[in-house]
Amino acid sequence: MQVNDMLQILGADPTQLPPAANPPARPEEAFARVGRTPQPCVACGEPATATRIANVPGVGPCWIDTCTPHMIAIAKTATSAPGSEALTALRAAVRQADVDVALLTVPLAEAECPRG
Repeated sequence: MQVNDMLQILGADPTQLPPAANPPARPEEAFARVGRTPQPCVACGEPATATRIANVPGVGPCWIDTCTPHMIAIAKTATSAPGSEALTALRAAVRQADVDVALLTVPLAEAECPRG
């Protein structure tokens, strides 16, 4: 997803985002933003549970802190989820091989797992 599209979904003003170092965020920096005293979500002001650094056109690298609902909103709206190209290629190969498979995107509950 393009940064401008993400900011539009969030309704965030790019000029109001906190400046950051170049991406990617270092784990300790990210934890400091969402840890004990989380930064406010750029969309609603609730405590952030996720953060990222993005190169905002015309502004430069900025922190984009989001609460869980806004993080999910961005993920659901993304037109191309990370790894989707790999899954598309895998699906095509499986169909070509005429193999019966199942791809799990969530872990099985213990009762559902044949190995226990």
